[in-house]
Amino acid sequence: MNNEAPPTGVHTPAPWVCRSCHNVTGEQPGNCPSCGAALERGALSADTTFSTPERRTVTRLLWLGFALGIPLIGLGVFDAISPSRPVTEALGEKVFLLVQAGLCTPLVLVCAGPIFRRAWRSIRTRRFTLDTLLGLSIGAAFVYSSVAVVYAWSGAQPLQPRAPATELRPELEGGVRAVAPTQRGTIDPFFESTGMIVLLALAARAIELRARDRAATALQQLAPLAPRTARVLLVDGTEEDRDVQLVRPGELVRVRPCERVPVDGIIREGTTTIDESMLTGESTRAERGPGGSVLAGSENGLRAITVEATRTGSDTILDQVVGLVSQAQQRRAEFQRTTDRLVAWYVPAVLVAALAAFVGWAAFGPAGSALTYAVVCAVGVLVVACPCAAGLAGSVAVVLGMRRAAGAGILFRDAAALERLAAVDTVVFDKTGTLTEGRPRLIEIIPNIGTSGNHVLALAAAVERGTEHPLGLAIVWEAVNRKLEITPAESVEGVLGKGVRGLVDGNRVSVGRLGFIQESGAHSELMPSEARAHRQRGHVVVFVGAGPRCTGLIVFNDPLRLGARGAVEGLRAAGLKLLLATGDHAETAHGVAQAVGITDVVADALPVEKFAIVQKLKGEGRIVAMCGDGINDAPALVAADVGVALASGTRTAISTAGITLVHSDLQALGVARELSRATVRTIRRNLILAFAFNVVAIPIAAGALVPFGGGLINSVWGTAAMSFGALAVLANSARLAFYPVGK
Repeated sequence: MNNEAPPTGVHTPAPWVCRSCHNVTGEQPGNCPSCGAALERGALSADTTFSTPERRTVTRLLWLGFALGIPLIGLGVFDAISPSRPVTEALGEKVFLLVQAGLCTPLVLVCAGPIFRRAWRSIRTRRFTLDTLLGLSIGAAFVYSSVAVVYAWSGAQPLQPRAPATELRPELEGGVRAVAPTQRGTIDPFFESTGMIVLLALAARAIELRARDRAATALQQLAPLAPRTARVLLVDGTEEDRDVQLVRPGELVRVRPCERVPVDGIIREGTTTIDESMLTGESTRAERGPGGSVLAGSENGLRAITVEATRTGSDTILDQVVGLVSQAQQRRAEFQRTTDRLVAWYVPAVLVAALAAFVGWAAFGPAGSALTYAVVCAVGVLVVACPCAAGLAGSVAVVLGMRRAAGAGILFRDAAALERLAAVDTVVFDKTGTLTEGRPRLIEIIPNIGTSGNHVLALAAAVERGTEHPLGLAIVWEAVNRKLEITPAESVEGVLGKGVRGLVDGNRVSVGRLGFIQESGAHSELMPSEARAHRQRGHVVVFVGAGPRCTGLIVFNDPLRLGARGAVEGLRAAGLKLLLATGDHAETAHGVAQAVGITDVVADALPVEKFAIVQKLKGEGRIVAMCGDGINDAPALVAADVGVALASGTRTAISTAGITLVHSDLQALGVARELSRATVRTIRRNLILAFAFNVVAIPIAAGALVPFGGGLINSVWGTAAMSFGALAVLANSARLAFYPVGK
């Protein structure tokens, strides 16, 4: 094993992991050595090409299974329930059995191949799973059925009499109750039951894999954000296009106008504006000059810059975001873990029951038929005990719950999100684009005494004309809409992060922060109380100074989203802990939090810090929901027990979140919680039905009714038993389709 750390900036493949066995990893794709499940990538980068070989394999096997299994089950059941047995009469008993064997053999040897491999590995490691029982049931039923076909064609004594239960009578032999059939008939293999088990197992696996692979597409949305090449400046002054993975810290990179920055770094030459909304959540561009920092994936403005790389390749913030998204996706729904725990003790119990049935009938069965009864009952126990409906217990309820939620404008991505929402006790909100609309607009101009709003706007527009800053553009646009005369300004100077100033009709005009206009000479009548009042409401305030005095304020607002206040009030009334985590400035964040009624606020939070906040809350034992709308929220969305995104947000937020609110109405969270609780109750009932039915059927399959005049279980009854369990689960789940949803 090589423990040497890889060079900085060089991307190394992440190990492959088993979702069920969290401590099992591998350097190459394959199967888990413990449980036999397919290994999946543990952490991925934005340039990873997703491949789902297991899903494609299972899908192909399922289609082949349908092509073989439906005729197998249909012909067998139709012939068994028809009084005249038309198929057997038309083909003959031996030919009909051969047709069944011909359909069942590839179904078992090909379609059930993955099940057998996982079952064998679980037996070797003594880590019993549902695949263990599936493999044993399919194998035992198929081997018994194949031997029965051989007996039929060889003319030997049949293994099992096909005799109605009414033709079996109890007899006393030497004081011991035994059973002897009244007639010898044709054999009765378990081909139909075998086909039913294989189809139900493949269908449940295909549904699970499809839901899991949909989650992985979230990382593909991040790939276009980071350039694959960088324009590196060489020592001789020339430029070289180089793969971004080969750029080293300390090298200079040239970024042209409107290009995305390929590395994390510091600006050494040039002044521009940077759009980092995809990482920080800030709704406006930030002005940056020499000494300012930039992040990989952010978008440059209209001027070229030279950046000194500080973090490259897998060390960039963007790549860390991708890694966090990938790691957080490695989880299973709680009902799946519950099923695993049930199966862990259920499988040994079934094996003991099958062994007891075999030993009991072999020792005390009727003379001459003891071994026959022992084999039939043991195989029957394995067949009916196989909880095929358990694989459908959660998936069917989840699908119907998702459909009902979709009708209410709520899209659940997977079972984990639908299930965990019911237990959430903490909700973390992003600000920009989630609690607010994410589109700042000019809402008010407050002139100082002795001037007018139009005069303040005209002065500000004079020095802001030609700016790239969104707030400056909004000022100029408002002045144009009002048809104001904009006087050309001279000696215009922009100061990064502070504002802009120039000469208008010989007077110095400054627009920006309070400290900036004071530096420019405006010291009197600064209007602090008016500015404070707006900031406390979450507004952005721009000061306008002319000469020695402040002439007025221009106020911008990112309005609260419709229903945000009501949603927060409803969640607080339900007893949930609420927290606002945003990349915006503290003053604005506290203003918005106060407006909606949230007391706990974390401002200036980067994506990794939001991720850490969620992890900290989970470490305290809380069940956390994260509500956001941007790429910067992606790690926290998937790290949370439940991620909630708004449909108006970015594609990445939507694809990484567990829940999407179609109408971008936060009040739909209450409806989602209601449906989640109903679905969880349905899943629990389904699991009880699936296992309880099998527990009741086991003694019947073991021959408990034979001493009382009952008969032995045959293939049709085994198929009916599994069908009944599946129908019970489906009927219980169907109630979700009509569950009343609050408005």
